[in-house]
Amino acid sequence: MEEKTNKEKFKTYARFSTMVIQMGVTIGLGAWFGKWLDEKYANKTPVWTIVFSLLAIGISLYLVIREVTQKK
Repeated sequence: MEEKTNKEKFKTYARFSTMVIQMGVTIGLGAWFGKWLDEKYANKTPVWTIVFSLLAIGISLYLVIREVTQKK
């Protein structure tokens, strides 16, 4: 088995690093939007924050799985 070159290792590292950033941004935006809706409608329970946070987590997982399973 051949050892990966430094360039290939860097490409793999960069690919997975961008996925982490993408996940963080997606989940953060979902939570922020949910919180904004909860404040706008004066909810006692943060229903929208929970809903949009979980939805953003689901979307993030879908995007990561799709990216990992792609052949490159």
